[in-house]
Amino acid sequence: MVSSLDQNLFLLTAHRQFNRLLSDLALSSEISPFLNEVIKTVEQFLPGCKVSILTLNREHNTLHSGAKNNLPDFYNDAIEGVKIGENVGSCGAAAFLNKPVIIENINSHINWQPYLALTQQANLHACWSIPFTDSYKDVMGTFAIYHHEEKAPTEAEIEIVKVAALITSVAMEKVKLEEQLIFSATHDELTRIHNRAYLNEAGENFLSLCARNEMSCSVLFIDLNKFKRVNDELGHKAGDELLVQVASVIKEQTRASDITARFGGDEFIILMENNAANEGEKVAKRIHHAILEAVSSSITSLGFGVSIGIALMSSHEQLSLKKLIHVADEAMYFAKENNLGVYVSV
Repeated sequence: MVSSLDQNLFLLTAHRQFNRLLSDLALSSEISPFLNEVIKTVEQFLPGCKVSILTLNREHNTLHSGAKNNLPDFYNDAIEGVKIGENVGSCGAAAFLNKPVIIENINSHINWQPYLALTQQANLHACWSIPFTDSYKDVMGTFAIYHHEEKAPTEAEIEIVKVAALITSVAMEKVKLEEQLIFSATHDELTRIHNRAYLNEAGENFLSLCARNEMSCSVLFIDLNKFKRVNDELGHKAGDELLVQVASVIKEQTRASDITARFGGDEFIILMENNAANEGEKVAKRIHHAILEAVSSSITSLGFGVSIGIALMSSHEQLSLKKLIHVADEAMYFAKENNLGVYVSV
């Protein structure tokens, strides 16, 4: 029997190692090496165990591999994308219930009956799973310990797994927050397409590339007519929903290689390479039609419309983004004043 003194020393050593890992995380820009070290540390302190870190896809309620582990490949492949549920193994149940699920004997537990052929092949007979959560207590995934024999955890072992799950949640949330910061810096919060700051940087790079490779391109300046009236008569919520809808149509009607951005208010910019003559005009007319088809009659009845101006840069020119946007803006106003819908600057 392990004495309380030995157990406390064991936990103290483990906590010190986890603290070192957390210090490394603060300086790390990549999560994979960190999670590999977490797995290595836990397997070092709990000899004979196999660690599995799974992340939860909240949209589909499915679990997916979050880090490379030492379980058999065929086992990892079989459980990839498993849907969570109250009685789905240990991890599926832990993620669904948002509480630890400690199964000491896989072979006799109801949760594991559908998977016994798989666990027998992998020689897995116990699985302790702890969900890890974000700062809002929403489940992000599970941290699980497998054993090759039936096994109940000691208090010290459960402590180690809980701490490992906790620092995994810290790492996962750090990545999530960093991704959100990067997204916020380059995207419009409402419409989720690129913002003006991204357009200014990526647009100049794109134009330089076009000039070097002697490619022609178009800048489309899109403005929503009577948008203020929509806000005034239907409310700002309806106006916001309209902007999101327009942005969605623009994304659907453009290529991944095109730069699309909300320029400000009810204005949008598209920067695109021309692969054929009049391509910018064709795309503009397609977008014009698609937006008017998409919006509801309650909005079009207010006089809502779309005006698009187009500026062209030939394959033998090199113009600044500011200049092209200015030309496209003037073309847009000409289209609006003359009720043309789309106008190409000449």
